[in-house]
Amino acid sequence: MSRWIRIIHDQQPRFGLLEGDAIKLCNGEMFTSPEVSGETIPLASARLLPTVEPRQFLGLWNNLEQRRIAEKNFTPKFPLWFVKLPTCVIASGEQITRPPSFKGKVKFEAELGVVIGKECFDVSTQEVDDYIFGYTCVNDVTAPGTLFEEEGFTHWCRAKSYRSFGPIGPVIATDIDPDSLRIQGILDGEILQDYPVSDMIFGPREIVSMISREVTLLPGDVIACGTSLGASDMEPGQTIEILIGEIGRLQNRYAG
Repeated sequence: MSRWIRIIHDQQPRFGLLEGDAIKLCNGEMFTSPEVSGETIPLASARLLPTVEPRQFLGLWNNLEQRRIAEKNFTPKFPLWFVKLPTCVIASGEQITRPPSFKGKVKFEAELGVVIGKECFDVSTQEVDDYIFGYTCVNDVTAPGTLFEEEGFTHWCRAKSYRSFGPIGPVIATDIDPDSLRIQGILDGEILQDYPVSDMIFGPREIVSMISREVTLLPGDVIACGTSLGASDMEPGQTIEILIGEIGRLQNRYAG
């Protein structure tokens, strides 16, 4: 397993391999031609960047069986996906804020994120590992009051795309089995979400394959695989952590 990380170093964006508490800086391009530079810096001295800068950031609704049953939702035949605008993306350690125009509640959703490694269109489930670069933690922050603000239209993109509503990171883990992962959402030290990927209606590989039948996925794109029970409102000053053991801990403070 490799754990890729993006940082600011010498006032420039860099990427590298995280090994323990040290980062081996790399040159080239992370998805196609990474080359270890020989320079190593301590993680403690680095300022994290989002693991990628996605051109397309997709999320899923109603993809966890336990939540579907509890909320008496239907079983989808195809991944129910929406768009989060890339301008919502922030790194681990940055603050989640709401825009001055919005006064409502803000909710965290702990999710597994799939990171695409190369252009992907109409790819079978058997082939899809060749197109997935790796996996990261995602907090699909949502303004639930905005979703149903107007009768007859659900504001999925708007409610999920406010500035800072897309924390991802802290690393991308490659060469791991996503089906064995477990996702936790921890608010001020209390575990509020704790669920396995195996409860997903559409698993990570299946999600990528099915969406690619209709949409071209690009290197660096992120797909958040949906969330389970326990996603909750945050109060200003609280810290939310998304923990996936094999990947790491995405941590952000909600500033309000």
